[in-house]
Parts: sequence; C-alpha cells; structure tokens
Amino acid sequence: MKVVRLLEYGGQLVFGDVPTPTIARDEVLVKIKSTTVNHVDLVKASGTARQIFPLDLPWIPGHEFSGVVEQIGSDAAGYAPGDAVFGTTGAGAYAEYLAVNPAAIARKPSNLSFEEAASVPVASQTAWQGLFTHGHLATAQTILIHGGAGAVGAYAVQLASHAGATVIATASGDDAAYVESLGANRVINYREAPFEKALREKVDVVFDLIGGDTQTRSFLVLREGGHLVSATQPVSQEDTARYRVSGTMMRLAPSADGLGTIARLLEEGTIRPDVASVYALQDAARAWKDIAENVSPSGPGGVGRRSHGKIVLRVS
Repeated sequence: MKVVRLLEYGGQLVFGDVPTPTIARDEVLVKIKSTTVNHVDLVKASGTARQIFPLDLPWIPGHEFSGVVEQIGSDAAGYAPGDAVFGTTGAGAYAEYLAVNPAAIARKPSNLSFEEAASVPVASQTAWQGLFTHGHLATAQTILIHGGAGAVGAYAVQLASHAGATVIATASGDDAAYVESLGANRVINYREAPFEKALREKVDVVFDLIGGDTQTRSFLVLREGGHLVSATQPVSQEDTARYRVSGTMMRLAPSADGLGTIARLLEEGTIRPDVASVYALQDAARAWKDIAENVSPSGPGGVGRRSHGKIVLRVS
C-alpha cells in the first residue's frame, strides 16, 4: 500500500510502499479516504519534543481519518465491510489502509464528504472534552474561549453555544465575523485590548488553546470555583490555589460514543466542519510546508491568513 513516512527526525516526508497491515481479531481494516494535517505531527517530526513525543522510526503520521471498512476481525463487532466510518488513531493515517479498534471509530455522518469527515475527530472531541468533561460547562454559564477561530476553538464555540452557555471568544479582528457566525455572543480582538481589561464580568470556565501569558492572565477573569482547562500546557497549581479555582491540562481521550454524539450533531446541522484546503497524499510534504508557513504561534487563530479550517489529505 502507498504511505507517507518520516525516516528520521527533522527529515523529509517520503512517499512510498509498505505492506498492508494485518488486522488482529479485535480490529477492523479501514480503507482510508482522507486524513488531515495536525500541527502536533510537525512538532513530533522535528524531534524538538522527542522526550515528550518519542517516535518509532520510520513513522507514519496521521491522527484522524475517514474511510470505508474493508475487513473485520473475528472478535470485532458493530461494523460490516462497506460501512463508511471516521475516527482517530495514535498514528498511521497517512496510508491507504489502517488497522484500528472499533472503539476508535464511528459511522461517518451521511451529510459530510470524506474530506469533511476526516477533519472532525480530533478537534471536535478535544473541544467536547475540554468544555464538558474537564470544564463542567453548564447551561446559563459563561465561558471564555481563547482561540475561537482555530480548529478546536471553532468547535468549542459551536458546542458551548448549543449547550446554552454565554460564549466569549478571543480572536483577531479579521476573524470576528467568522467566530460570531459560529455562535459566539462576543468576540474580543486580542490585538486591540487585553481581554482581562475588556471583560467586565467574571466567567465560569476558561478554555485555553493558546497558553503562555494568555493562560496566566486568565486567572484574573475566572470566577471563584470556576474551571481553567488548557489544551496546550500544564496549569499552575499555585495560581489555582491562589484564585480558588480548578485548573487542568487535558489530553484527548478518543471515544467511539463521544464521536457518535458529535456525528449526530453534524447530521442535524447543529455544528459544522470546516476544511481549508485539500492535497493529495503524495503532496503531504507540501501541505506540511503550507501549514508551517501559516501557523502564527502568538495568535489565537492557529492557522494564519488562510481560509479557516483543517488541511486535508485525500488518500483515495
């Protein structure tokens, strides 16, 4: 099968052939239709964070995918050959075939293309778990989302709005209309004023997708007993004690049930995906260069002045 691999830290992505994986009894073989570019893969490939993200080289990137079930293990249940699915994997989605456990996949929303479906699993589940599992967001509460125009932030705004929360998001002025279209009640242009000065009220939850000084200043706007959830870096326990709030750095725990819930919201039109651009699998190196040149580490939007949404690789 065709794959894209990294042979050494800091090296170039290589398009080539490897044997098709053999599934275990409790796995299914998925013929991949699309996968995506996630910035964390670029970080892993660079080797700068190898103590946190060690790779077993040669390494096939790719954490999310859409495709069609090709084969089923004898102990795998719930799917049949031909079923359209989407889901997550620790790595390996830059390939024509992928062996996965059924607990990592769900049925693809019927109203989404394979390209759209591939863009959903990581960002949407990160948003869901950040808001509800760790942030305990409830109806009528107020949440501040840092990075409302980014991939995770866009889902967080939509999901929080659907839950009946008052949604405040930080973004650049250029992204304000987009974030408002997702359901934000208010967008604070972080380039014009510090959010802690723009906010007059305290919030119940802060979902931090930026980190650094943004996280430190977030304690100033958090109501006592509130929750600060970070997807980027550890939260200071000294500050949580000082301000009498809870703080945690989340890690995505993929769930077939959770992804199934998100699939239903997508089919209902309650939330929507966003795809910025689509490349062929063999052009993955160009897609990585594209995202590397457009990521703005200091800006909440994540990807810079491109169209909003994820970069997708079309596999087949």
